[in-house]
Amino acid sequence: MTREKKRNKRKRKSILFLSCEGRNRTEILYFKKSNDSNVNVKDVKGNDTDPEKMVKHLLQEMQECDFDPKLGDRAFCLVDADLDPKKDKQIRRADKLAEGKNAEVIVSNPCFEVWFLCHYVFSTAQFRSNDEVIEKLISYHPNFSKSYPNMALDLESKVGQAIKNAKKLEKHCICNGKK
Repeated sequence: MTREKKRNKRKRKSILFLSCEGRNRTEILYFKKSNDSNVNVKDVKGNDTDPEKMVKHLLQEMQECDFDPKLGDRAFCLVDADLDPKKDKQIRRADKLAEGKNAEVIVSNPCFEVWFLCHYVFSTAQFRSNDEVIEKLISYHPNFSKSYPNMALDLESKVGQAIKNAKKLEKHCICNGKK
């Protein structure tokens, strides 16, 4: 069998399309280092912090890169709520844009680093800022910075605990009308 025929028979890896905020790309660093050899992480370009623009870029990238949910492709727009009421409206509009298009908006409140914190502790603390979350995280993981490249590797053994803590936190928020 020729090399070309072998290549055509090889199954394509699923693609995880991620649209993330700003320049630091903490989320992309985390997901690209996550241990899943069956998935390619596709960083949707742009430095937007506006959820609507992020979803538009995500949908455009999905179209350009032959997004196919039948092959296991998934698409997410990861947004920090930032404790900003103005952003709540933008998030609702972004949700509407993504609706029915195989894309999902995932909101971290107040920021993505809450997920990292869930690897260490269950907390229902009402953080007043993103910096407060990061300060708390650093008390558990002193090496953390927004551009720290090995967070996924450092947290790998704690993912099960993080999932449990995140589910408990979601349940707490729902029961208290915060979701």
